[in-house]
Amino acid sequence: MLKFIVISDIHLTTQKLLCNGLDSLKRFNLAIESLNNDHPDADFCILAGDIADEGKIESYEIFKEAISKIKIPFYLTLGNHDSRDNFKKIFKDRYSDENGFIQKTIDIKNHRIIILDTFDKNLIGEGKLCEKRLNWLDKQIKQNPKIPTIIVMHHHVSRIQSPYIDVIALENPNDFFKILKKHSNIRHIITGHVHISSTTYENNIPQTTIAGCHNSFSLKNFFTPFEYKIEGLKKLNESSKISNNQIKEMTKDFDKLEILEGPAQYGVVLSNDISTTIHFHNYIDPHKKLPRSLTKLDIEI
Repeated sequence: MLKFIVISDIHLTTQKLLCNGLDSLKRFNLAIESLNNDHPDADFCILAGDIADEGKIESYEIFKEAISKIKIPFYLTLGNHDSRDNFKKIFKDRYSDENGFIQKTIDIKNHRIIILDTFDKNLIGEGKLCEKRLNWLDKQIKQNPKIPTIIVMHHHVSRIQSPYIDVIALENPNDFFKILKKHSNIRHIITGHVHISSTTYENNIPQTTIAGCHNSFSLKNFFTPFEYKIEGLKKLNESSKISNNQIKEMTKDFDKLEILEGPAQYGVVLSNDISTTIHFHNYIDPHKKLPRSLTKLDIEI
């Protein structure tokens, strides 16, 4: 049985600064503590992007110190809040592939795990896969086309039916799925980015989003209509035609979303030759543990 952990959306700031009113470093340290104590048998951990909230060098310095406490092997990639240039100023090319992207393939226990870098210069948080990364992905799958393959990346691919959140999904999902449709061994796609737990299914491939370490969203007003699409926003931005009224409208729509302080969550992935299962470990959870006296196993002999 393969077991690995997916931690996403850490959103580290600089020293002593809160992010959206939350201490992101404290929350990340609690994730590491939980990982070490509760899942020491995991084969590895993947840190799936949005390491830093504003992509600042100091945030990556803090991150470097924090990850030294992780007791199992770990790998990572970037999200839309990150800066590849500033990340490399701290880590050089330690986590880079041959093209300079922060991505990797792991072969373990008759599985192939592909960690895919979806970071691209973005307007409001959308991701994109360039031709080099698409070719790299195709190559990684073709190398072993029969082995169960799980893809871990930051941006969600299929829409989760939240108009505001889906505007910042992967910008070119058709290019992505064009590659995956050629192969029958894609077991699952796991992402972060959306700050909510969800499951979708498209092109015969299940997809799961992990809520992550930072704030999460309530489903209340989560499906509020949002009239803008990323393609239209980019065209308006290129021609400097985004008006103050449009910005106010977008802000008004965003303010309808109900943002919660948690739970802080990471994914626990269990996979074998037959199936793949993802559990959600809420390592910061306001719910109290029920006393054993109230939760006896109801079995009579």
